[in-house]
Amino acid sequence: MKCIHCGNNLNIDDEFCNSCGNENVHAVQHRKDMQHYNEDYHQTKRVMFEKSGRKVSIIAKGTIIAVLVCFIIILTTANTYKISVWFKKIEISKNIKTHKDNLDRLEAERDFLGLTSYYDTNDLYLSDDLYEYRAVVRMSSEFQYIYDKTFQLLNLEKHPYKNADNLIKYISDSIAMCYDRFDFIENIEYEDEQYSETHVATIKDFRRELETFIHVYLKVPREDIEAFEGLSYAKIHIIIEGSINNVND
Repeated sequence: MKCIHCGNNLNIDDEFCNSCGNENVHAVQHRKDMQHYNEDYHQTKRVMFEKSGRKVSIIAKGTIIAVLVCFIIILTTANTYKISVWFKKIEISKNIKTHKDNLDRLEAERDFLGLTSYYDTNDLYLSDDLYEYRAVVRMSSEFQYIYDKTFQLLNLEKHPYKNADNLIKYISDSIAMCYDRFDFIENIEYEDEQYSETHVATIKDFRRELETFIHVYLKVPREDIEAFEGLSYAKIHIIIEGSINNVND
């Protein structure tokens, strides 16, 4: 670039012409442009930081609010469940005599399916006052399970989504669990109201009914059923599976 006054060559950094001494107007304009660019750069940078800060702040606040909402929902649900259970316990307590009478009647009638249905429908497991019925109900629940799975197995055409091998395993495992309980009850060495004389008599009748069911519907020979006690889950499974396959063949 040249000085506009004398035509001498100048550099952009020369503030004055070293020939005529006049101010280098190009340098002045350059400094103004650089100052403008610098100010614009810092202004843009500040705006970006402010926007970024506001965005981070919004995200942080949104996250905190979401966490608080989830916590409130969980807390509310938990409290609602506790309140519901509390009211249910009060309801059971108010009708405890009726429940005991009904359970005694169903047990006396050896209505095992009806017994477990009544117990579960009324949430009687929540009451400590009905503790003595738990062993009988537990056995009845196993019978309900064995009953349901057996009829699914025998009517697979109505349950195409069920697998025969899985059903046989479920049935066998549940039957084996019953025999574990039978063995436990016969060898119990302490007093427990679940195993009173009345309840033990019921469980013995339950065993006979279960064995009849296994013989009639699963086609297991009586002599094989008599050997179930003391056998492993796997051996009981093999016997039941073999009996069912023999019938199908």
